[in-house]
Amino acid sequence: GLLRNDNGTVFKPNDRYPLTKDVFRLYYISLSADRQTIDVYVEDNFGRMQQLTFSFNTKRRKIRKSPLQ
Repeated sequence: GLLRNDNGTVFKPNDRYPLTKDVFRLYYISLSADRQTIDVYVEDNFGRMQQLTFSFNTKRRKIRKSPLQ
């Protein structure tokens, strides 16, 4: 999947990105129909790290055919 922030920066796996704001948003786009789990690590200036784990189940959409087709 793709993980990006609110200004459109797409995050690469295992890279570090500085937070420039106190409040930010992360957006995740699944590229698979399988269940997915991502880990996000947040580290402060003192080297303390917090791991956040997110799990997603993708809803499968059923495509209906028009009765006119």
